Amino acid sequence: MTRSSRRRIVFLDIDGTILDHDGTIPASTIAAIRGARANGHLVFLATGRTPLEIDEKVTDIGFDGIVAGAGAFVEHDGAWVVEHLMPEDACRRLQEELEALGLDYVLQGREYAHPTPGMQARLRQQLGLPDGDPGTAERGLGRYLGEIAPLRHDLTAKAVFSGDDLGAYDAVVRALGAEFTVITGTIPGMGTASGEVSMPGVTKGSAIVELLDRLDIDIADAVAIGDNNNDLEMLEAVGLGIAMGNGTLEAKEAADEVTDPLDEGGLANAFRRHSLI
Repeated sequence: MTRSSRRRIVFLDIDGTILDHDGTIPASTIAAIRGARANGHLVFLATGRTPLEIDEKVTDIGFDGIVAGAGAFVEHDGAWVVEHLMPEDACRRLQEELEALGLDYVLQGREYAHPTPGMQARLRQQLGLPDGDPGTAERGLGRYLGEIAPLRHDLTAKAVFSGDDLGAYDAVVRALGAEFTVITGTIPGMGTASGEVSMPGVTKGSAIVELLDRLDIDIADAVAIGDNNNDLEMLEAVGLGIAMGNGTLEAKEAADEVTDPLDEGGLANAFRRHSLI
């Protein structure tokens, strides 16, 4: 290694950490990730997105693996080494309650997604596509806008819900909080009108600990960088947790330190500060 004799493993959130809300990736971020890997460090994505949702412009940067689906799936060296799916009865219970609350949702698996028509319409609006636009076959949220996959309760790991009322999150917590983990959504501008539901104990942090044990890497050598509330467990689990300057208050409180915002080179600055590049 050219910058440090200590080999680190780094876990990076995507939205708000690598990818800005306008879909751009700072050139300094790409250079930092590639530079750290060239220096012998391992760099993983750690995202709430499922593999279907990850844009190719992100994966094309080059990574050693992926923690996806908010900890439901872990890929390393081209193989999926961890998979935590919901029990079928739990998925049915989740679906029935979201429908009873009148919420749009998408059930998500590793290579599976079942969005409601209303959720597709919301995604078209978010992506700036006209009504009826089928989307694209490329990776990213556009993958949800084609033909709806048949409902499969046995392939679901988590769900994302969305509504028109800022009380949607509280309503889901009241209905499902005793059985599931419910967090507010990470969709820009939605706030508590949206959220994510997963099984208890399935988090980015738990998946990272499981991977580190598999790779026989000390947790003290692990770094995580994130910006949102689905990053809290990973920021607390690793040896060094770093929150982006554009992150939520909760993320900053969970982290060991705060770097600059994404659009001010926050990721690259953190890499330099800790001699990854």
